[in-house]
Amino acid sequence: MLMSGSWHIYRPGERWQQPAADMRIVIETSDFVAVGFNVPLAEMHTEQSMARDRRIPPVASDVLGRGFDEDSAIERLLSLGDMELGEALLRQKALAGVGNVFKSEICFAARLNPFRRVVSLTRGQLSEIVSIARRQLADNVLEDSDDRIVTYRGGRRTTRRSDPGEGHWVYGRTGQTCRRCGELICSRLQGADARATYWCPQCQR
Repeated sequence: MLMSGSWHIYRPGERWQQPAADMRIVIETSDFVAVGFNVPLAEMHTEQSMARDRRIPPVASDVLGRGFDEDSAIERLLSLGDMELGEALLRQKALAGVGNVFKSEICFAARLNPFRRVVSLTRGQLSEIVSIARRQLADNVLEDSDDRIVTYRGGRRTTRRSDPGEGHWVYGRTGQTCRRCGELICSRLQGADARATYWCPQCQR
């Protein structure tokens, strides 16, 4: 799915945290050096070619962007109608930034089953989903990222607990007890891309 690899941002002259042998691409300015380690594919775009590329989500759908509009996001989700909620949350044109981990965690926090159809949700429920998505993603970037370089803190966390072993409510926890009610966490593949989805059958009926 071309999701491997990582980008690191350094100041000129700063030592890289991964071996140079893993470097696949370097982009330099006078202030920063962006290094792509083990990146399977890199494409260079102009502003015009980015605007034409349908794979790149519009800036307006960036959940952490300054121009993000909740009402527009709700409309984008509503346009997905009969799609299951978990799959809809992965549509970057609706909510850019939500990935597979957050998909399951957002549904849990909203107490909504990820296999419900979007059309069955109220605007209030969709508003809560958008709000939770923004909060969870924002909690996982450094406070000073602002609209500059977004720096993730490491392992994604949604519980706000300090123990690294308790970072998620449901994601990756199949067969373990729910942190809220004690029921066993379930998982199954969802959507055309067969992405793993996790949920609590008691909290998310």
